[in-house]
Amino acid sequence: MTEYLFVYGTLRSEFPHPLAKRLSTQAKHIGKGSTPGLLYDFGWYPGAKFDAGVRTHVIGEVFSLKNAERLLAELDHYEGTAEPGHAFRRVPVKVRLERGRTVDAWSYEIGDSKARRRPIESGDFIHHRRLKDQKPVRD
Repeated sequence: MTEYLFVYGTLRSEFPHPLAKRLSTQAKHIGKGSTPGLLYDFGWYPGAKFDAGVRTHVIGEVFSLKNAERLLAELDHYEGTAEPGHAFRRVPVKVRLERGRTVDAWSYEIGDSKARRRPIESGDFIHHRRLKDQKPVRD
């Protein structure tokens, strides 16, 4: 059985994090996708609340995991899912790929007590960071 992972923040291939690079070498990139939910800004990382009943979407990428058990254990540790009062939990989500196909994937969702930050309206953390990092042009 193939397992998929949906990433929307610091694990995306465009983000310069060592685990993002490792994911891109140890898993197969399937493509961009989205799933219903809200994305929140926590500064250097985002947090998602998935909800099939909302109109907004979280934008990210889907990877097919070759060694799912080992890689997911490492990612669980990174996301802090085993820590007391952990911020994130791994949950199943349905992701619609750019070409229309839908896959069931694992993703990391922020806990209820943490989802009290400013929403990222576009649902796309990479786009949001690029806009945030732009410096005003001076004449």
